[in-house]
Amino acid sequence: MTQTSIQVAKATLSLLLLLCVPFSFMAAQTIVGSVVYQSTDSPLPGATVSASGTTTTTDAFGSFELKIVATAGSSILLTINKDGFLNYQQDIAIDGSPRINLGTIKLPSSGSFDPTVTDEFIPTISLSNDEVGGGGVQSVSGVLSASNDAFVSAAAFVFGPARFNIRGYNAQYTTVLINGMPVNDLENEGVFFNHWGGLNDVFRNRTNIIGLGASTFAYGGVGGSSNIDTRASSQRKQLRVGYALANRTYRNRLMATYSTGMMESGWAISASASRRWADEGYIEGTFYDAYSYFLSVDRKLGKNATLNLTTFGAPVKRGKTSGATQEVYDLHGNNYYNANWGYQEGEKRNARVFNAHQPMFILRKDWAISDKFQWTTSLGYQTGRTGNSALDWYDAPDPRPNYYRYLPSYFDEESADQIAAQWPAAGQLNWDQMYQINYNSLESIPNANGIEGNTVTGLRSQYIIEDRRTDLRRANANTVLEAFLTDNITLQFGLTYQAQLTQNYKLVDDLLGGEFYLNVDKFAEFDSTGIFTENNLDVPNQILREGDVFGYDFDYQMRQAGGWAQANFKYRKLDMFVAANAGQAKFWRKGNVANGKFPNESFGDSERPKFAEYGAKGGITYKLNGRNYLLANAAYQTQAPNVRDGFASPRSRNEIVENLTQEKITSFEGGYLLRAPRIRARAMGYFTRFEDQVFNRSFFFDGAIRTDDGLRGGFVNYIMTGINTQHAGLELGVEANVTSTLRVSAVAALGQYIYTSRPTASVYLDQLADKVVEHTVYINEFFVPSSPNEAFTVGLSYNSPKFWFASFNFNYFGGTYLDFYPERRTTEAISYVPNPQVQQEIVTPDSPLWNSIIHQERTPAAFTIDFFGGKSWKLKNHFIYLNVGVSNLLDNQDFQTGGFEQFRFDFEGKDVNRFPNQYFYSFGRTYFINVSYKI
Repeated sequence: MTQTSIQVAKATLSLLLLLCVPFSFMAAQTIVGSVVYQSTDSPLPGATVSASGTTTTTDAFGSFELKIVATAGSSILLTINKDGFLNYQQDIAIDGSPRINLGTIKLPSSGSFDPTVTDEFIPTISLSNDEVGGGGVQSVSGVLSASNDAFVSAAAFVFGPARFNIRGYNAQYTTVLINGMPVNDLENEGVFFNHWGGLNDVFRNRTNIIGLGASTFAYGGVGGSSNIDTRASSQRKQLRVGYALANRTYRNRLMATYSTGMMESGWAISASASRRWADEGYIEGTFYDAYSYFLSVDRKLGKNATLNLTTFGAPVKRGKTSGATQEVYDLHGNNYYNANWGYQEGEKRNARVFNAHQPMFILRKDWAISDKFQWTTSLGYQTGRTGNSALDWYDAPDPRPNYYRYLPSYFDEESADQIAAQWPAAGQLNWDQMYQINYNSLESIPNANGIEGNTVTGLRSQYIIEDRRTDLRRANANTVLEAFLTDNITLQFGLTYQAQLTQNYKLVDDLLGGEFYLNVDKFAEFDSTGIFTENNLDVPNQILREGDVFGYDFDYQMRQAGGWAQANFKYRKLDMFVAANAGQAKFWRKGNVANGKFPNESFGDSERPKFAEYGAKGGITYKLNGRNYLLANAAYQTQAPNVRDGFASPRSRNEIVENLTQEKITSFEGGYLLRAPRIRARAMGYFTRFEDQVFNRSFFFDGAIRTDDGLRGGFVNYIMTGINTQHAGLELGVEANVTSTLRVSAVAALGQYIYTSRPTASVYLDQLADKVVEHTVYINEFFVPSSPNEAFTVGLSYNSPKFWFASFNFNYFGGTYLDFYPERRTTEAISYVPNPQVQQEIVTPDSPLWNSIIHQERTPAAFTIDFFGGKSWKLKNHFIYLNVGVSNLLDNQDFQTGGFEQFRFDFEGKDVNRFPNQYFYSFGRTYFINVSYKI
C-alpha cells in the first residue's frame, strides 16, 4: 500500500467518524403494516420496505415495522418492492403521531408470470457454474437475484453470458452467507454455486449489498455481501411442480416444492427436490446428470425465538468442455469444438468429468431478546467430495487431439493439407487406440510394492483416467447481535470462526484395459538415482489398481476467526455508518506421503503462517428529499493470501512462498440515486486498488532443464509476487414506467481494470525446488483479463392486464482481454541473448515484431438480443404458469467471452503464432421453457 493511499484512507475515515455525530434531533416515527399477494391474500415475506433512506423487510407473515425520523407537517415517500410484483409507492403525511398503521397493502403481480418463479430465467441468461471448466468459482453476478435496481438486475441476468463480474472483481471479494452461515470456501475464498444448483424455488429470498454499503448480517468484502434466507418460515406457502425444457447444459428439469409457511402449531416445513439431465448439452460430448434435495424446519420457541434446521445438497456429474485455438475451431467447422470426447464402441465418451456432492447442514437460532436487542446465531457443517477426471499417460504419445504437434500449422504445406483433410474426425479422442496400446503393453516390474524379489508381470497401462479429488470438511460458527439504541442509532456486532480441511489427492479411475499403473513421476525421470521418481517412498515401485491413490496426497488445514462492529446513524437529511473488523487467518499443509524428490519436506505438517486481517469502512448518504440521494463510501482492509497461493508446490513439498504477505485493498465509491414513482435511476463511480496479490501456477516450461544434450522442458512452479491492480469505472442504470404496462430500462457498466505494478516472477523447477530464474515481469497498464470492461443493455418490457408479458433486451459487450503468459513480458522474450548488453541484442522497440510479442489481445465487441415472455392462468385457487426465455436471439456464434495465451513461447525464433491463443465462445441461440402448476 502506498503512503498516499494510506493517508487518503485515514483522512476519509476520520472525516466520516467526525460527521457521525447527532446534529439534528427529529421526531421518531414508526410505520407498520402488512404486505400480501393481491390475487390470493397470502402474506409476502421478504418484501423490501423503504422510506426516507431507511429500509426493512417483511417477516414470515408479511408484516413490517419501519422506524424513521421525520419532521411533523412534512411528507415522505414509502416504497415497497418485491421481485415479480409491481412496485408500491405511497406519499405519507407526517402528522406528529408516534405510530402510523397502514393496514394491509396488496401487491399485484408485475404482469403475467408467477411472481415467485422469476429465478426460472437464471439458466437461460446467466453463466452458471455448470458451464465453466473449473467447476468452482463463478462471477459475483451469479450471487444476485432480480432487483428493482436496473443495474443490479442487468448484472445478475443480462450480462451473465459475457462472464461479467461487477466492477471486475473476483467472487472472493463478495461475502456470501446462507441463513447467516458464511459459505465462501476458505481454500480460495470463492463461492461454489453448484452446491445448491436446481434449488431455485427455495433459494430466492436474498439480501444483496453491492459495494461498500452497510450490511446488518456481515462486514462484507469490497464487492459487497449477500445473505440467502432459506428458512422454512421465510418460504411462501405453496405446493408447486414444474417441468422445464432447454438446450443449454441440460435438456430437462423436473422440480417439486412444498412449503407450509408458519403454522399455528409453531412449526414450518419446506422441502424441495429436482433433477436436471441431458444425454448431450449444447456442446458435443457433454452430458449432464444432477439431482438436488432440500429440507428446512422451523420451530418457534416461545414468542421471541425461532430455531431452524436446514440441510441441502446437489449431486452433479457432467462432461466438461475445453477451449481451443481458432485454427482448431475452423477445422472443426464451428466455434464449439470440444477436445475432451471421442467415440468408444459407438458411444460418445468424455474424459474430463466433473463429479461433486458436498451437502450442507445449518442450525440457526433467532432470538428477539427485547425491543432493543436481536441475536442471531448460526452453526454449520459441510462435507463431501469434488472430483475432476482427466487423462494421464506414461511413455506414450500425447492423446489430446488438439495438441499443437498434431495440427496442420505444425507441418509443411503439403502435409498440412493432408492432416486438415482428416478433420473433423481427427479432432476427437481415439479411445480405441489408447485401449490397444494398453493391451500391447506387457511389462514386468521387479521388487514391486517395495518387496524384494516380488516381480509383477502384466499389462502396464500407458493411458489411464485419473480422478483429481478435492474433498472437504468445514465447520462454521457465526453470531450477530443487533442493538437498537435509539430511534436514530443502531449497532451490529458479529463474531465468526471457521475451520476447514481439504483433502487433495488423485485416484486411478479407469485403467483403460490395462491391469496396473506404476506410481512414479514421469517428469522426474531426467534423474536416474533410484528413489527420485517415486511418488510414495513407503511403497517403492507401487503397483496401482483402480481406486488406488497415487501421484500426490496432502491436506490443507485452514482456520479463520474474526469479529466486526458497525454503527448506523439515521437522521432526516443524513444517514451515516462506520464499521471495523479484525481477525486472524492461518493455514498449513500436511503431507500424507513422502516422495522421492523431497523425502524430508513432503511428509507431515508444514509451518503455520498467520496473517492479521483488519479493516475499516464508512459512508454518508445525503437525502436531498425523499426521492433523491447522494452517497459516498470508503474502505481500507487487509486480506490473507489464499492457501493455494501460499505454497510453492503443494503437490510435492511444504515450502512456503517467499515474502508472502497480506493483500491490501483501498476502495472508494460515490454517486446518485433516484427513487421516484415512475422512474428509478442509479449513477455510481468507484475506484479500488489491490496491492500485494500473488500469482501461483504450475505448468510445463520449455527449456527449464539443462542437460548434457542441451535444454529440455520440465514441470515448473511459476510464482509472481508484488502484483497490484486498479479497478475504476462508472455504473449507470435507469428504469422508467412509460405507462402502467410499458417499462423501459437502460444500463451501462464502464470500467478500466488494469495492472499497476511490475511484479517479480520466480520460477522453480518442481522436481528439484531449484530457482531457475527470477526476473521482472513488465505488465504495468496491462488489462485484468476475462470480464468485459464495457457492458450495455436497453430493455423494453410489456405487462398485459390479461396476465401475459413480453420483454426484449438489446445488449452490447466490449473490452474483454485475454489472460496473458507473463514470460512474454520479460527481457528474455524480446531479446536474442540471455543478458543483452547492446541495443542490437534485443528486438527493435516498437517494431511490428516487438508489438506482436508484448501485445495483449482484446476480443471483438459483441451484440446480442434476449427475449422473455410468459402467461399465467388461474383455475379457482390453482395456477398454471408458462415462462419462455430465448437468449442470443440472433444466434451470434462469434461472441468470444474470453480466452488465454498458451503458457509457451518461441524464445529463439520469436514466432508468436507458433503457440496461438485459445478462446471461449458464448452459446448461440438457446431457449428455456418452463411450465409449472401451483396450489
